[in-house]
Amino acid sequence: MALGEDQIAIAHVRREGSLPVLERCELLAVGPAENAAGALKAAALPRVPVSAVLAPTDYQLVLVEAPDVPPAELKAAMRWRLKDSIDFRIDDAIVDVFEVPEQARRSHGRMLYAVATRRSVVDRHTALLTGLAPLEVIDIPELCLRNLAALVPACASGIALLHLTAHGAAIVLARGRTFYFSRQMELRATGDGPDAGAIVLELQRSLDYYERHFDQPPITRVVLAPAGAQSAALAPELKRDSGLEVELLDLNEALRCAQPLSPELQARALLAVGAALREEHRSL
Repeated sequence: MALGEDQIAIAHVRREGSLPVLERCELLAVGPAENAAGALKAAALPRVPVSAVLAPTDYQLVLVEAPDVPPAELKAAMRWRLKDSIDFRIDDAIVDVFEVPEQARRSHGRMLYAVATRRSVVDRHTALLTGLAPLEVIDIPELCLRNLAALVPACASGIALLHLTAHGAAIVLARGRTFYFSRQMELRATGDGPDAGAIVLELQRSLDYYERHFDQPPITRVVLAPAGAQSAALAPELKRDSGLEVELLDLNEALRCAQPLSPELQARALLAVGAALREEHRSL
């Protein structure tokens, strides 16, 4: 489930063999006459565990050095590490962490990604699902994109997944199911769409960081997440300007879909599908 300003995207994935089955994928309109809870109730959700993905404005992701404490005390210690790095009171925060692969040039201790969100954000998602389905996980877009990247066969050797949004883009570097790095960027739109030059620059910076800090073979393939006509228009420009292999992700090919998904539906429900593909069970 992914909440938007005027819609809720829902996706239901069933695990069957090596290729997940997308049983259901749709957008629920949330207009002036209908609230989000009512839309979810009318959708007759299956009573299965729900992964809800946060909006980019609802959380902060920070790369920090892990405190030297026992595992049971890690989250408590991390709260104090984050208190000067987030833009809201730490007393109002819910914090979770996930590991970064070991870096080749260790000039500091073990690094972790820390995610902080307001308690009110978690409460809002919980309240929406009360009586409908159990909320198991609250996820972030970066890890949802990692889940989608893992569907691409070439991800076994490492890929860069590029996700275009309304006001920018996200780059996620993954190898297999391992998340290495992400970069968010704001983009200046041109008359022909996103600024390909700015994307290539940030992409190259990200790939350089990946090779240098993780001592990994170069990533040579970029996969464009569904974004309607923007993705198709951007692909040849990226290929020309970066010299990398560029392909478009089509969920109809990456998953077994009960119903064919239009390009628009793929773009607008992408993060909900990524959240439904989650296999870990830790949550905020």
